[in-house]
Amino acid sequence: MFVLCAVRHFRGVVSCSVRTSTIFALSSGSLPSAIAVIRISGKESHACLERLTKRGKFKARHMFYSPLFDAEGGLIDRAMAVFLPGPSTFTGEDTAEIYIHGSRAVVNCVCETLNRFEKVRPAKAGEFTKRAFFNSKLNLEEVQSLSYLLSAETQRQRVLAINSNQIGSAVNNVRESLLQLACTLEAGIDFTDDVSFDWNSFVSRVDDVISELKAIDRRAQRGSLITDGARVVMLGKTNVGKSSLLNRIAEREVAIVSDIEGTTRDAVEARIELASVPVIFTDTAGLRTANDFLEAEGISRTIARAAEAQVLLAVVDVSRCENLEAEVTALLRHCKREHAPSIVVACNKSDLLPSHTRYDVSSLPWKVIFTSCIDAAGIDKLLEAVEEEIGTLCPDEEDDAILSRYRQRLLLTDAISVLQQIPKTHDAALAAEYLREASDLIGEISGAIVNEEILERIFSSFCIGK
Repeated sequence: MFVLCAVRHFRGVVSCSVRTSTIFALSSGSLPSAIAVIRISGKESHACLERLTKRGKFKARHMFYSPLFDAEGGLIDRAMAVFLPGPSTFTGEDTAEIYIHGSRAVVNCVCETLNRFEKVRPAKAGEFTKRAFFNSKLNLEEVQSLSYLLSAETQRQRVLAINSNQIGSAVNNVRESLLQLACTLEAGIDFTDDVSFDWNSFVSRVDDVISELKAIDRRAQRGSLITDGARVVMLGKTNVGKSSLLNRIAEREVAIVSDIEGTTRDAVEARIELASVPVIFTDTAGLRTANDFLEAEGISRTIARAAEAQVLLAVVDVSRCENLEAEVTALLRHCKREHAPSIVVACNKSDLLPSHTRYDVSSLPWKVIFTSCIDAAGIDKLLEAVEEEIGTLCPDEEDDAILSRYRQRLLLTDAISVLQQIPKTHDAALAAEYLREASDLIGEISGAIVNEEILERIFSSFCIGK
């Protein structure tokens, strides 16, 4: 439970909190395990440790070995424990940590005992980090960086999370530029007789800020591919072996394989890692004139998925293909999008070709790989080709940024749109309002302006115990 105390500013809200309850949670991994760690934070941490160990004294910041007892005095386990007085702790509060055997029964017994103590309760998701934030141990950038790090699955995601403070510095610099522009404009409005104001110069500076934001957006798009994953959508006619190819790529039975044309009606996905980037391969309904409503809906979804893909994997049955370029071109016409995606062509069922058959694909504008799902021929080369395309989309650059949350990307886009209105108007008062609005939007990205609803969303994404 929170009560109002030290002031913190949010957008349009003044909020502040001090915690009156002590919280606890399992902070280590899933059970059973060799060791489990119970974390306690709050004013009652020392008392909790005293009651669990029945020891009157223990030295702060020194590990000690002790039996643990339940509320009736029964032995729970023998453990290592440590008391860490605040404010020099993760949360900024008095903290205790108990290292017990990772048995579900032992952990449950310790937690049940703690829950019976007065002013002590189980922690909510992300509550330890939330207290660290309110006690100024972490700023919002660091909180979000921690969230990214905890969810990192690949090395590039880990590096991106570690370096995520770069985006905070970049957007803070932009916000500072906007505030300076606002001061210049306000001076021009308030002191028209004393201050010479050059509107064209002002608009030029606004354009410079817009360019900076667009550069951040490009970096963030690369970052979002690394965090969210690149999408590879498989396009092809019915019965060309897309489902078999997906199973080979995933190295497991993901999609149903059948000789019956049109078996795949809905999208089937498999997630792998290429170039340290999560890659989602999607098998889709075969493209042809639909025989029924369900197949028509499946084809419609195929086209929609293709419009969102970073890489299109065009799959053809090379044993029945008379003109490879014409067939692939016909497939790509289904992809209705503003910017052309990266394209890789899989000439599947190559095992059915006569041994003397040779295809000259050197003049084609795409990477073309001959594959067979019978003996996995060409699968590794196909993955290498896709990996090259993904590497081109998100090169390994140190200045990649994280704006992977949809909310942040939307705020950035909105800020750019607002600033683009300024050159269209010669109304200084309206321009000042646009600057204020853009500054607030950028402030929400960096954490300079935060509302409580957004905070709750961020902290709720953490696991209990963090």
